[in-house]
Amino acid sequence: MNLQRDDSQTQIQTICMIVLVALAATYMVYWLRPVLVPLVVAFFVVSGVSPILITLEKKLGVTRIVAAALTFLAGVIVLGIFGFTIWMSMLDLSSNADAYRGRVRELVAEVEKRIPFDLGSTESASQEPPGVAGPSTDNATQFVDTFVRQGISIVSQSFVSLVSTSVVVLIYVFFLLIGTPAINGSATVREIDHQIRSYLSLKTIISIFTGLAFGLTLRLFGVPMAFTFGVMAFLLNFVPNVGPLVASLLPIPLIIFDPEGSVAWMAATIVVICSIQLISGNIVEPKIMGDSSDLHPVTILLALMFWGMMWGVIGMFLATPITAALKIILERIDQTRPIANLMAGRWEENAGEQAIA
Repeated sequence: MNLQRDDSQTQIQTICMIVLVALAATYMVYWLRPVLVPLVVAFFVVSGVSPILITLEKKLGVTRIVAAALTFLAGVIVLGIFGFTIWMSMLDLSSNADAYRGRVRELVAEVEKRIPFDLGSTESASQEPPGVAGPSTDNATQFVDTFVRQGISIVSQSFVSLVSTSVVVLIYVFFLLIGTPAINGSATVREIDHQIRSYLSLKTIISIFTGLAFGLTLRLFGVPMAFTFGVMAFLLNFVPNVGPLVASLLPIPLIIFDPEGSVAWMAATIVVICSIQLISGNIVEPKIMGDSSDLHPVTILLALMFWGMMWGVIGMFLATPITAALKIILERIDQTRPIANLMAGRWEENAGEQAIA
């Protein structure tokens, strides 16, 4: 009897210790995010570019430090091109601000004609001479100006934050590439590296074509900031489920308020860009990638919420590979294997194991 009581107390103490360790680890992950975020991103980048580095060493006959320097230089060039195109897109939006302002004024005036919200204001507006703006159109003009200013400010702040984080990541990547040989560790490390590399490479290829198709389509339809929205579609495609939806919604205000756009043009543009995301996410990606992460969709959503809460937008980008790596580690431990199976959505397997036990 006493032996059973001691066993139960031991189990309770073990569970309490696990909970405390998990809470402490969560706090440390959040508190150390300024250091951990660029470091984790650098590890994923190194996992993806290591084969390229080895190829450069063999084909060009250079040392590892030279190959790492070439890789670092390529990253800086890509970042510079990205920054230049974002800057050009913001200039494009600023140059079209007057046209969008006039478009919104026309829409407000048309709505006021059809739906008189305030009888007094309608009568006063009807007494005004033609060409004189009423209070509603003035508010509409202020709304467009605020929208443009806030849009440029948000894009600028996001770009500055992205550049600063990318520079730190590139520095980490450079030193990791110098001192990182080929993966020859344990079977768990090799499996994690292989799965992360496979996931990131396939996801990057699909995201590149999705972003190109998205940006070129907006460009063909004449939507401003087409390249910026294409880059956003490329980046947001790394966020499962939520990212493609957000990417489809971002250009809609510019499409609706386009000064020369007809209803048919608006409908066609929105349908085409939504179709691109739908085909990419529901047809192309499942056929090419399959279930490479081996995670249940609910697990991915929970991971997005958790890592988004911990590390913000970058945490949402890293949620799937981090969770997939954790699942591989949990599979290697007998006590935590049921948790790994649960993360993969294999409830029947868990139930069968419990029944055998």
